Amino acid sequence: MLPIWYNDYKTFIEESINNYLINYFKSENNKWLDIIKEASIYACTWWKRIRSVLALEFYLMISWLDINDINTNSNIVKFCISLELLHAFSLVHDDLPAMDNDELRRWELTVWKKYWEANAILIWDLLNSLSFELLSEIWNTELIKIFWESVWIKWMLWWQVLDLYYENNPKKLTIENLIEVHNKKTWALIEISIIWALMLSENNIELKKFKEFWQKIGLAFQVKDDLLDVEWTPEETGKSVWDSEEKWFVYFMWLNETHKYLDKLIFDCNNIIKELQSEKLKFLVNYIWNRKK
Repeated sequence: MLPIWYNDYKTFIEESINNYLINYFKSENNKWLDIIKEASIYACTWWKRIRSVLALEFYLMISWLDINDINTNSNIVKFCISLELLHAFSLVHDDLPAMDNDELRRWELTVWKKYWEANAILIWDLLNSLSFELLSEIWNTELIKIFWESVWIKWMLWWQVLDLYYENNPKKLTIENLIEVHNKKTWALIEISIIWALMLSENNIELKKFKEFWQKIGLAFQVKDDLLDVEWTPEETGKSVWDSEEKWFVYFMWLNETHKYLDKLIFDCNNIIKELQSEKLKFLVNYIWNRKK
């Protein structure tokens, strides 16, 4: 069961996303966009919001603020909305028939399966564009450049190229390559969540101090995903599993060693943030460790 503070953060973020999308489509008074509006809101539904909750907590903690001290027009909220739009965009992209060909997420049909592939591609384009449009309102070119490089070069483009390559050449995949692929896949959005949160706080926090944290927590997230794929069913996780055994950490390490590897990553993450004395950050780390979906 999620703690009250997490649900408060999550609800705040989700209401901000929905209000943003509803207001955006109000300005586009065109009945032909109704299906795109519906599919866009659908694509941004059900998620755990771990990345944006993580960003919000880092920001509030460093700024000595409470969630009630910020409003939907603040830069950190605009960033959280943008981050979630981009995350939704990535999932729509991943699920497409030409990519992972997944039909199920969170016990619901994926966007392409529910709204057809052509509409899913349009949603993919729209969410990406809206994400950067919203970031432009913050107007910090250094941050936007970091966001662009992290998201597109390190994450959306490069990891997908590597993922497709090793899918077609599984015998060339090593444990080192697998870590590289997953770092680009999961680490990038978590990295940018923390970087933006710290920089928006304007408290001159040394970023490299947290680099090991975002690297390890991102990798832990993916290792946990691989374990869920092996140990749980689609009915339990709410998504497709068993997609390609050669791409799993379990394939290289076996089940017991993969659990030990995850435990070590989580232990290191908790050690890194210990000095911050944040029970909320500690909860987020352990939530990633113990999650069931």
